[in-house]
Amino acid sequence: MKWEIDNVTKHLDLEDHYFISFDRLTEDDWFSHLAEKEWVNMKDLFSAFVAAYDAAGLPLTESFFKNYQKSLLARAETDYHSVVSNLWNLKFRDNAMFRSISDFKSPYEYAEDLISGVETKVA
Repeated sequence: MKWEIDNVTKHLDLEDHYFISFDRLTEDDWFSHLAEKEWVNMKDLFSAFVAAYDAAGLPLTESFFKNYQKSLLARAETDYHSVVSNLWNLKFRDNAMFRSISDFKSPYEYAEDLISGVETKVA
């Protein structure tokens, strides 16, 4: 993920289209908000925010690290679900673009089907 610090306009630029003003960096929901965006690389985001905090003269805090960790774990869970469900869809639905509502399961149920090689029906 491309990011840049603009010290003239005092903002963090993510991917040349997402701008965060230095005076908004300490808002608690940035990491969780950005973790929902597929184009965001969480490791790069961490580096970008550390650099932005430094450029803005802001100290890193305990909540900064806790918010990042919480968002990183949530993103990992989302990515895991996506990868496992896509593999399940490839194996059991021939990579169908549309699936029925009964095809949606927890990532653990998808994994069980993939391990056993047999599709289980959701009750």
